[in-house]
Formats: sequence, C-alpha cells, structure tokens
Amino acid sequence: MHALLSILRPLLDEDEGATMVEYGLMIALIAISAVAGVTIFGSAVEQLYQNILDDIVAAIH
Repeated sequence: MHALLSILRPLLDEDEGATMVEYGLMIALIAISAVAGVTIFGSAVEQLYQNILDDIVAAIH
C-alpha cells in the first residue's frame, strides 16, 4: 500500500491541469468583459470621435 501511495503521490500533487483551467477561465472572463465594454460604450465613443472630427473639419473650412 505504501509503495502504491508513493507512486500516486506525484500524480495527485500535480496542479498543471488546474492551472491551465484557471488561465482559460481568466482569458474567457477578459474576452467577455472586452466584448461587453465595446457593446456598452462603443456607440458613445463613436459619437465622441465623430464630434471631434466634425469640429476639426469645421475649423479647417
């Protein structure tokens, strides 16, 4: 029994798989946040840039 535990212990102590899952979840959360941010603020930022462009064109002419 002790020999079996000594063989299985390194396998049970590995956390590389869990770390990969955690990184995957973090990447998914960042991607979802980025899409939500663009969706929520996209039209407001577009309007802001359009106003700046209109002011620049009006200043030139």
